[in-house]
Amino acid sequence: MTLETISEVAGPRSIPDTYVAIPSAYHMNKPILLIDDDRPYRQALRLYLESHGFTCKEAEDGREALVLLDGGLDVDLIISDYHMPVINGLDFLKALSYRVKGQDVRVILVSGNMTKEIEKEAKQAGAFAFLEKPYDFKELLALVSRAGKL
Repeated sequence: MTLETISEVAGPRSIPDTYVAIPSAYHMNKPILLIDDDRPYRQALRLYLESHGFTCKEAEDGREALVLLDGGLDVDLIISDYHMPVINGLDFLKALSYRVKGQDVRVILVSGNMTKEIEKEAKQAGAFAFLEKPYDFKELLALVSRAGKL
């Protein structure tokens, strides 16, 4: 998949602006963990973030992400879908809090049908931010940059 196919996967309003440079100060030293059961969407997001200098690791669902983290993957930021099989985004967020006590791992939760109830529960579980799918890649990049500066 190339950057040109991102609009086919993620929607026309999320075509990346390749002329926007993000200062390297915003880049994190650790990889960003991308969790989404929609493989093309996850790959499009990875390609976009990598084109802006970030390193990414992928997981298909919350269970696979927890296995990666338990295996020693060290991250500062996680972008997770809410609706996934096995372990959904909210249950992942709750399980994550037990694994990263004292660490500052930020989670951006995304969903195709985000509700106020989901946002409330996720905020209580420690979510950093929320995005509705399909999201604008520039908006996501701004959140990633903000998360990296904190």
